[in-house]
Amino acid sequence: MKLMERGGIVPLVLWLIIVVHLLKFIYANIEGDALHSLRTNLEDPNKVLQSWDPTLVNPCTWFHVTCNNDNSVIRVDLGNAALSGQLVPQLGQLKNLQYLYVK
Repeated sequence: MKLMERGGIVPLVLWLIIVVHLLKFIYANIEGDALHSLRTNLEDPNKVLQSWDPTLVNPCTWFHVTCNNDNSVIRVDLGNAALSGQLVPQLGQLKNLQYLYVK
């Protein structure tokens, strides 16, 4: 009870919430960096990857990218985009990726 009397539980819970929230942004940046690596490795004559801005915190706002409720990339659909080039090993950082379509 002494911990609760000192107000220790509430600050601890708030601190944990903040840390978890910040970790989601860091994880999103890792995924954004991986997708940006893909973008820089592909020829994009029709500019379909123009929205893939590495300065944005979260790649979930990019066209052709779908995320789950945790803001983690689960789908990248680049079909019929007339892209050419090679995939990059950084795609392995997309831990929740379930679908990748590049044609």
